[in-house]
Amino acid sequence: MSKKIYISLFIVISLITVFGIYETLNQSTTEEVIVPINTINYLMSSEDTTKYCNGENMDSVGYQKTIIISKSISTREMNPTKLDIIKETINVATTGACNSVMNQLDITEKDGTVYIPEFDGWAGVSIVMCYCKPQVEVNLLQIPEITNIVWSKAVNNFEDCVSTGSPVMESYPRQCKYGDKNFVEDVGNVLEKINLIKLENPLPNQIIISPLSIKGSARGSRFFEASFPVFLVDWDGRIISQGIANAKSDWMTNEFVPFEATLNFILDKNVYSNRGALILKKDNPSGLPKNDDALEIPIVFATGSSAIACTLEAKLCPDGSYVSRAGENCEFARCP
Repeated sequence: MSKKIYISLFIVISLITVFGIYETLNQSTTEEVIVPINTINYLMSSEDTTKYCNGENMDSVGYQKTIIISKSISTREMNPTKLDIIKETINVATTGACNSVMNQLDITEKDGTVYIPEFDGWAGVSIVMCYCKPQVEVNLLQIPEITNIVWSKAVNNFEDCVSTGSPVMESYPRQCKYGDKNFVEDVGNVLEKINLIKLENPLPNQIIISPLSIKGSARGSRFFEASFPVFLVDWDGRIISQGIANAKSDWMTNEFVPFEATLNFILDKNVYSNRGALILKKDNPSGLPKNDDALEIPIVFATGSSAIACTLEAKLCPDGSYVSRAGENCEFARCP
C-alpha cells in the first residue's frame, strides 16, 4: 500500500475519532441534570387584608377563616431541611409587609416548635401582625412535625420577664429570672420613703380604675393645714388628675397620721402605654426646693374602664383642710 493511502486512512480515522468525541461532549453539556423536586403545599386567602386589619377593624380571627385556597409550588432543593421548608413556606404564604419582614428574621425550629423573633416596633406593626400571624400559623402548622409557633418578644424589664412564664422570686421587690438575666420589679421609691410615708392603697403596680381611693399614713411633718397634694400622671408624665390628701387625725405631730384622698380621671385612649404613676408630694408652703419631697409609685390603668372626670377644684373646710370633688356626681367630699 502506498504512502498516500496510509496518510489518507490516518486522516479519515482521526476525523471520525474527533467527531465522536465532539458528539459525546455536546450531549453531556446539553443534557439536563435531573434534580429531585419537592412540593410545598400552602393556603392563601382571596380577601384583601385591609378588609379585616385596618386599624379600626382588627379581626385577625375573621381573616384566618378566609385562608382556605390551596396552592402548591415546587422547590429544587436536593434535600431540604425542616428549616428550609419552614422558610420557603413562609416566603410563599405571606404577603405585603409581612412577607418583607418575615424574610429578614432569624427564624429557628426545635423539637417541633418554630420560634419567630420580635418585630421591630414601627407605625402600623399591629396592623401587619393582625394578618401576618394567621398567614404564618395556618401554613406552618400544616408542615408535618410542626406543632407549635412561638412569637418571641424582647425581655427588657420585670413585666416582660413575667409574661414569658419565667420563675418569680417572691421577695420585695419581686425578682424574675430570664436566662442569665435577673429583673427586679419597679416599686418606685417606696423603700426609700418607708420611714416618712406608707401607702395602703394603691400598692405599686396595682391596676386602678376611676375613682381612685388613696389611703395610707404619713409623718405629720408632710402635712400643712392637715393636707398635702397628690397627682396622677400618665406614661408621658402628663397630669391627668390631682387632688388633696386629708389627714384623718391630729397632724400636729411627728408620728404617722392616717390620710385619705380620691381622684377621678380619664385616660387618653391614644396614650402609648396604660402605665403611669401616683405622686404624693410633701406640702411645702415655703416653696423652697430644698423642702420638696415626694413618694412616687408606678401604677397600671385598667383598660376599657369607664372613668369620670371632675373639675380640679378644692373646697376649704371650717377646720382649715381642703376636700376635692369626687363620685359619680362630682360633688365635694364631706369635710372632716
